[in-house]
Amino acid sequence: MKFFIKLNTISALYALALFIAIELIINVSHISQLYGFAWDHVYIVIAVINVIGLLLSTLIFFNLTKKWMLGSKHHYWQLILWVPYFIMLFYFFTVFVPLNTGVTLFPRFSLLIFGSSLLFPVYILFINVIASPVSTDERTNTRLL
Repeated sequence: MKFFIKLNTISALYALALFIAIELIINVSHISQLYGFAWDHVYIVIAVINVIGLLLSTLIFFNLTKKWMLGSKHHYWQLILWVPYFIMLFYFFTVFVPLNTGVTLFPRFSLLIFGSSLLFPVYILFINVIASPVSTDERTNTRLL
């Protein structure tokens, strides 16, 4: 049961990371209007926030996967389990914080969101492959000196 909870926790965190990145991209115009900054400046700041968030989340996910999923091949379920959490987050956010009428996304935003959603399972697979031990000796941390 502990493994199931840990697996779902990591999957929910994956969904949250992608959700935050996509919502920042979608709401560039709202953030620009709210703070009174130029649209281009807000877009650059959000891009920097997303890159820093990607680097930090990679470190966090790598450490959590290595710590919690050690010795189990079932951690590859994360490739699928993040999707329902992402859909729930996206649905509840749009219900509680709807977009204003007349706000449209630029085509490059749609392409960026679609591409990041398609490449996100590859990102999860990369973290899982790197964090999984190569041999049984690595699991026990016995090293020859």
